[in-house]
Amino acid sequence: MTDGTDVFLCYSWVDKRRADELYDALTEAGLTVFQDEPGLQDYDHISEGVDAALRSARVVVVLYTPSLPASEYCRQEMHFALLRSYRLHRSRARVLAVIQGMDIADVRPERLHHWRLPRTDSDPRTIAAQIAEYVARLGDVDSRRLGDAPDPMPAPWRTGPRRDPHELYGREFELWRIHDALFPEDDATIGGQVAAVTGPGGEGKTMLAEQYARLFADDFPGGVLGPGQAVPAPGLPYLWLVDDVPDGIDLPAFKALLAPTPEGRTLVTARHDLQGWVHPRKHIRIGGLGRSAALAALTCRWPAGSGERVARRLQRLAEDRREYGAARDVVDALGRHALALRLAAGLAGAPGFTGFRELATAVRDPDRDALAMAEQLRPRLSTDHIGSVAATVTLAVRELPEAGCDLLLVTSVLGSAPVPAALIADILADAGGLDHVATGLAEATARHLAEELPDGSLLIHPMILRAVRTLHHDDPHRQALRLAAVDTIGAWLDASWERQRPIGEPAVLLPHVAAVAAGMHDIDEWHLLNEAGRVHMKLGDSRAALDVFDRLHEVCRAGLGENDPVTLAVRLGLGTAYGLHGDHAKALSLLEGVHKALAERLGADDPDALTALNNIAVVHTSAGDHEVARDLYRQVHTARERRYGPGHPDTLDALHNLAIATGRVGDQQKALGLKKDVYDAVRSVHGDDHERTLDAYESLAVTMLELSDRDGARRIFRQVYEQHRAAPVARAATAAAAENSAAAEDDPDLVLRLLAEAYRIRVDVQGPAHPRTRRSLRSLLIGRVRGLDEAPLGAVEPTADLPGGVLPEDIRLDADDMDERIELFGLASTYYDRQLKRSGSDSTDTALALCYLAHATAALDQMDLQFDQAWVLIDNAAEGLEDDHGPDHPDTVAADRIRRWIASLGGEPA
Repeated sequence: MTDGTDVFLCYSWVDKRRADELYDALTEAGLTVFQDEPGLQDYDHISEGVDAALRSARVVVVLYTPSLPASEYCRQEMHFALLRSYRLHRSRARVLAVIQGMDIADVRPERLHHWRLPRTDSDPRTIAAQIAEYVARLGDVDSRRLGDAPDPMPAPWRTGPRRDPHELYGREFELWRIHDALFPEDDATIGGQVAAVTGPGGEGKTMLAEQYARLFADDFPGGVLGPGQAVPAPGLPYLWLVDDVPDGIDLPAFKALLAPTPEGRTLVTARHDLQGWVHPRKHIRIGGLGRSAALAALTCRWPAGSGERVARRLQRLAEDRREYGAARDVVDALGRHALALRLAAGLAGAPGFTGFRELATAVRDPDRDALAMAEQLRPRLSTDHIGSVAATVTLAVRELPEAGCDLLLVTSVLGSAPVPAALIADILADAGGLDHVATGLAEATARHLAEELPDGSLLIHPMILRAVRTLHHDDPHRQALRLAAVDTIGAWLDASWERQRPIGEPAVLLPHVAAVAAGMHDIDEWHLLNEAGRVHMKLGDSRAALDVFDRLHEVCRAGLGENDPVTLAVRLGLGTAYGLHGDHAKALSLLEGVHKALAERLGADDPDALTALNNIAVVHTSAGDHEVARDLYRQVHTARERRYGPGHPDTLDALHNLAIATGRVGDQQKALGLKKDVYDAVRSVHGDDHERTLDAYESLAVTMLELSDRDGARRIFRQVYEQHRAAPVARAATAAAAENSAAAEDDPDLVLRLLAEAYRIRVDVQGPAHPRTRRSLRSLLIGRVRGLDEAPLGAVEPTADLPGGVLPEDIRLDADDMDERIELFGLASTYYDRQLKRSGSDSTDTALALCYLAHATAALDQMDLQFDQAWVLIDNAAEGLEDDHGPDHPDTVAADRIRRWIASLGGEPA
């Protein structure tokens, strides 16, 4: 590149008068100068013409004033020039700063300090003469221009997920701040060879670190490595990348993460500040993007399929003032949060996008799901814009087409590490022969909900995974995919170690094994195991599914060893699961072994060891050993209070467990005092309306009811119930609040209304098969039967002349909870029989009783014949309710939900 100018003049439009004076002085000194005469606004992106002028210039002169750092286009110009200058020659400056109105120590990046600057109060002609002299000397030794700089060599990447380069908006100065921190110009001893990038989740810390590694690959011939990897030969510099330093880590553990040899320079990312451990000058905290960068990010896929450059699409946007104003509203509502803007960009580039005005309305007005999501994100994303960020994440997940949604559902039951595409394909195939991975990947990546890595694996941001888990927590399809994931991962690990030719490296799978194991702690997840015969035929019932997890445990033991952390994680979950299934001896054997191993390795107060001890207490509670459980809960609480302090959520959870266990051994007064302490502490942290506060308040009312303070308990239950109905929380909590409120009410009609609402909510949110839904139906049926004022309700037996003809001898008895299912069927039969006698076959109340009977019949978990019989019942009931009430009545909606469930259980409905 030979033609061009000597000088490209970079300045903020606010300093146009000063720039004109400098331009005149430079041209008088005999230099050819490019100055963008019309001037770019500080929120513009550089045009193609300006880009060409930059490439053809020999040097860039920056008129550096307090106004310049705020100019987006100036930052872009300087970044381009600095990077090209750096690649042309490490120590030969081609970016010359003329500083006015500020001290040189405040100039960033520090690389601008390379050239010996004229005095800030010098006459423009004096400055121009020195610049002309410098340019002449430079031309004598190196005639190249900025556009002649070579591209960097590919970084030898040996650690973690390496994403394809993204169009990185608005982080140009931060890249140079990282470089200044790792390669300081003044005192290399300050802070060592460590730099930290910190900031809220979703602001692009990892992306920034990876981009730095790419752009400055020439400085690290030893490659990009990370914890657990072998370092290169002595004398070969390398970049040691540590992504997402865990919260709560202590200083010795942090130091253990750093580069192990002097040749390594460490770059860490974290959500929390590390200024106590990383020197302040080497600590780069990032937040929201600048206005121009945010608009560029928002429009990166808009208009759909256009592929236009930034300057052109922002010009197009500005041509419609209303759309431009709406786009600005979106940017401001999101607080210029990087991930939220990328997701909004995916929505803007999707088929059917109607404009930024509609998007702005949706972002500014989060719905209940979004508000609930905001509460989930709040501990990790401290921003006043969290409601709008959550609304965007929720909208992006919700509007994803079916194939893309299935892809996210699979990853949501696994860990946050990259997932091999072949593993996703096998899980989907195991879950029902689904074969649309390619389509789902295209849908998810087009909307920025997923990233495909160069090795073909898939990476999902943890914030997106959290949204999927929250929005689809009770989705039966997601639960089916969890079972399929357990089966598939077990098969993969089995094949890997048996053949010693892995389908996928075990190390790639282990984070997902641990994630699946973590899902085994929650009874809400284990209810799926009772559905296994329908959604995963080869597993059969819950005991068979438990055997699959047991096999996964054995595979981990064989491949990883008895006390490997992943093996222990699986065993911890497995032991808890055995406890939930009533096998207390097996559960305690597993859990006590895990606790001993963790306590010996990590210390008795380690969080994982305390979790194991807590789960041992849970099993003792389930077995009725309440005094033993209370003593264990006390140990857990004391240890957590010592480690975390009295107000930490884990400490309060332990105190709450201790309070409940204290009540169960009969000391209700002491339990009441402990629960008051929990409530006061949680309320002071979270406020009156938070779900944790309401849970603590409700638990307090339970003990008050035990102490015969019925009026006080009723008042609290009513308050919690009304707050749950109004607050943006999961509706399953509303059902629980309704049931608790019913327990303290004296009005039989109000009790029945509350129980009916709880049942309908659980049918809708948790599904008809969920154990808690069946328990809600049981409570409702007991109330309904008692309300008929007939003979007292004693032992109930299925009547022999019911529609469909389900007889006691038709019922198999091998399910773990079959006694409860038979009791439910008996209650439903009794209620239907009595209601039929009272109201006749054509009444609405009888149709509702028939709906309950259909639900209970299908819940027996029998063969296709009984499913068909349940179908006949529900089909009649649902049609009758719709005729009497209309399609939108709550009872009609619940009946239709049960009808769709029963239709999915067997073959074609009769």
